[in-house]
Amino acid sequence: MSLEIRAARPDEMEELAKLTSYAFAAPSPGDKDAAPPQTLAPEWTTCGFVDGRMAVSTGAYPFKMRWNGAGIGVAGLTAVASYPEFRRQGHLRQVIQHGLAEQRERGQSIAILWASFAGIYQRFGYGLASSQTHYRFDPRLVPFREEHPVTGSVGLEPKDDAAALFGPVYKEFSAPRNLMLQRAGIYWNTGVLNWQQGKRIYTALYRNGAGEARGYLVYTTESPEIDEPGPNQIMVVRDLVALDPEAYRALWAYICRHDLVREVRMQAAPDDLAPDLLLEPRQLRRTIQDGIWLRVVDVARALPQRPYGAAGALRFEVADELCDWNAGCFLLETDGPHSEVKRSEGRPDLVLPVRTLASLVSGYAPASQLMRAGLLQASDTSALELADRLFATRYPPYCNDGF
Repeated sequence: MSLEIRAARPDEMEELAKLTSYAFAAPSPGDKDAAPPQTLAPEWTTCGFVDGRMAVSTGAYPFKMRWNGAGIGVAGLTAVASYPEFRRQGHLRQVIQHGLAEQRERGQSIAILWASFAGIYQRFGYGLASSQTHYRFDPRLVPFREEHPVTGSVGLEPKDDAAALFGPVYKEFSAPRNLMLQRAGIYWNTGVLNWQQGKRIYTALYRNGAGEARGYLVYTTESPEIDEPGPNQIMVVRDLVALDPEAYRALWAYICRHDLVREVRMQAAPDDLAPDLLLEPRQLRRTIQDGIWLRVVDVARALPQRPYGAAGALRFEVADELCDWNAGCFLLETDGPHSEVKRSEGRPDLVLPVRTLASLVSGYAPASQLMRAGLLQASDTSALELADRLFATRYPPYCNDGF
């Protein structure tokens, strides 16, 4: 049984869609409840074929991502699937390894994904790089601790106009941040503004007293059958972006003016403002779960592309079973904004596997915490303290886009 690894041809993309539908128990292409047509291009795929049959599929969107305020090209891994009869035979490992080499050639020195089963990807060098917070609250129970005047107003906007109106706001908001994707025009229409298949998506914009767009909401509402007195609607907030506290307060108040909503469901960043502003933050019923998993595809190219929290030099040794170009000792020299990474000899300050490097370089966990967890080794306390300063980020890592 031989495994052929290559990109899917255009006439094989329907088979890829069927494979991923099977793996994720989703409606198949052509079914009434099927998802929108796949936006993955054939040349972005890496698939494994056994005796001519597609056995393993993967894809990698060519995203641009904010990397502690800088821009970097990344591979957004998706459509990772295999039929049961081809599992436990090393096929996926071979396809993933082949795909990593292709991503390196394309200049995608970082790969990211949302994991349906995190244990799979940790075997391939992915480390946890962000978390996401979820709120489920009754809008009648979340007043602000203090009221502040709002100079502008929030109003509904046609969804067709949302990408043009919201794009500049999102661009300004995401520019200094960490792990947020740079949204191209097409991504607004196929992603953020099209995430709830079969449901009407609403878009609202906040303009301040000077008429400037300073924040927006993307959300849905539904009215499920509940055998209880109303209100009974559920609001799901997909995107809340605010450039200042006034815009945030205005958008939050707008949510709470939906008198027929009994529950708001919302994903938020780790540094979201609500817990600091509300009179009773426990009413948010916060839960936290893993977010983006990240893989350093090319250490020497990826690490110089992000700004660092301090100046200094750090020597570190990486273990990487899938990418031999990453294995070995490197020297990072940085003045903060600008850095150089090169091969180095000598005693390393840190020793760590590539999946731990992902958590460190993303800013998800400081070196001192990773050492306490037994995930890296440090030569001494001063090296550990330096690593904590270097890899600190201005904002906590967070991605609000699914793919």
